[in-house]
Amino acid sequence: RCLPFHCPLSSFERAAVLTARGRLWNSTFLEEYLAVTSVELIVRASVSVTSSIKNLVLKDASTQISVSIYLDPGAAVAGGVPWWVILLAVLAGALVLALLVAILWKVREGTGSPGHSDPCHQSHGTLCQSR
Repeated sequence: RCLPFHCPLSSFERAAVLTARGRLWNSTFLEEYLAVTSVELIVRASVSVTSSIKNLVLKDASTQISVSIYLDPGAAVAGGVPWWVILLAVLAGALVLALLVAILWKVREGTGSPGHSDPCHQSHGTLCQSR
């Protein structure tokens, strides 16, 4: 896929050097080219100038460069998550859930039931004797 871009060259006397850089992330390499160990990338570039100068001459207006890209073997190894990390995460989640339930239980217990002023109704299961 080609991406054209324009850049103004405001003033230069005899020569100008244009440099284009790009990056191919290792994760992109692993996603797109999982079955291969290297890729040869062919980069083509051409320069055109729109100007009112009549005798403007472009030398080497087009070029082609071949770039070899190799997979980083250290990043290619996908071992996954160890079982003990998953177990630890599940236990930590259960502990946080239990603490949250205990805190909410204490808050509910401290406020009592709304609309009842009788202490017998707020005792949560204990029997009250009428006098």
